[in-house]
Amino acid sequence: MASATITDAADPTELVTRPTLLVAIGRQRVGKTTFLKSLAEITAQQGGRPEIWNTDSMNRSHTLSSLGPQVLEADSMSPTGQAAWLEGQIEKLVESRHDAILDIGGGWTAMHELIRSSPLVAALDELGVSLVTIFMIGMENADIDYLQDLQEQHGFLPRRTAIVINEGLLPVGIDTPQAVSQILENEAVLNALDRGAAHGVFPAINGLKKIADRGQSFMDFAANKPVPGQPKSSVFDRLRVNRWLKRDVPLFLRDLGADYLPRMPKGLPDVVMENV
Repeated sequence: MASATITDAADPTELVTRPTLLVAIGRQRVGKTTFLKSLAEITAQQGGRPEIWNTDSMNRSHTLSSLGPQVLEADSMSPTGQAAWLEGQIEKLVESRHDAILDIGGGWTAMHELIRSSPLVAALDELGVSLVTIFMIGMENADIDYLQDLQEQHGFLPRRTAIVINEGLLPVGIDTPQAVSQILENEAVLNALDRGAAHGVFPAINGLKKIADRGQSFMDFAANKPVPGQPKSSVFDRLRVNRWLKRDVPLFLRDLGADYLPRMPKGLPDVVMENV
């Protein structure tokens, strides 16, 4: 559930026009790309025009690049080279006024390099760019290391920070509310929540590997668009993904709140409860 509305400026009209840079942070295989990919697709469906940036050089199968040639990728694989690329892309946002969705990957990333080497939050404030930071975590304590380290070592907890628990990483046999309550009792998580962070639970998706192997967007898979060289997808798989896109993810987005999302001119997506 999101915390109270957070504003970036005394003048509310400035908040509307400021571009948003949304980044997901977490270790490898916590669901960052799945979250960002579904968010990018739904944002476009709702009339948004965010730029999609990819500096995840380790992920070649399940990647934001499957969204099409409009995805911008760094021309360097080193954290310092990618950090320089990110600085240039951020400067361009000031002129384009577009929002941006960034997949940084896991491990020591370009984003961490920017946080370590520059006053990132202050620089974005001066440029007029609104930063939304999503910390993706699961049940393991190691999932929370990034959140704890960035808070304690670098004092990094932007005003628009959300802790997103990936339901797909919760243990089988334990109900979601119980698992979530255990995660929210972690000291690093409590500290972030006390400082104003929001939190939410991102819904698990069934059959992700099949979509990744086809190199498709979620919506194309749900719409049964064929992929050359790939077998026809299962109707059950398509219907499960369709329900996830039209019911589960919209419910999550509404719970998290528009303050933590890119701009959607048509508003947040409807939650379809029937026939999905």
